[in-house]
Amino acid sequence: MEAALAVADIEGIGGVTMRRVSTELGVTPMAIYRHVASKEELIDLVVDELLRAVDPVDIDGDPSVELASWGSAFHALLVGRPSLAQVMSTRRLQGPVATRAALAILELLRRVGVPDARADDLLVGMFSYTVGAALYRISRTRELSTMGRRVLPDGVPSVSAPGLRDRLAGAELTDRSFTAGLTMIVEGFLAV
Repeated sequence: MEAALAVADIEGIGGVTMRRVSTELGVTPMAIYRHVASKEELIDLVVDELLRAVDPVDIDGDPSVELASWGSAFHALLVGRPSLAQVMSTRRLQGPVATRAALAILELLRRVGVPDARADDLLVGMFSYTVGAALYRISRTRELSTMGRRVLPDGVPSVSAPGLRDRLAGAELTDRSFTAGLTMIVEGFLAV
């Protein structure tokens, strides 16, 4: 697992292949297949291991505080590892670390009386919002850092309001707007 994590750190999740990890270990690719059945399983294991960086919620804590803290830490992990955010947008998280995190969130919500179906919806909503916000932030950060300002192709009308781009540019590159949205989602689900 350490070799796969090392590859992921250097080359991103997309670089985690049986051949690349076997090279890192100094073994043949077939040796890796003795431990995992496929590249997909290997990636799932790496993704689950990376989730250890996000502390689980305290099931005895305040739900608003715990969920906001967990969501913010998860978001920071995804923004810090763009390929991880991409993978999480396309795969089910079923490993032991992800499962423990989900169960802790559901137990926290159950403890304060949130019905199971509503708790499930909140968990999925938080996950979707967090991954989506991370992907959006990553794309905007790359766009601004690599291209300067965005230029529309010829023939595409440009609609702008004076100062709007500047006003919104700061919000999309900070944690402030993410945290505000996450708080609204959590408090909205807890209020009913």
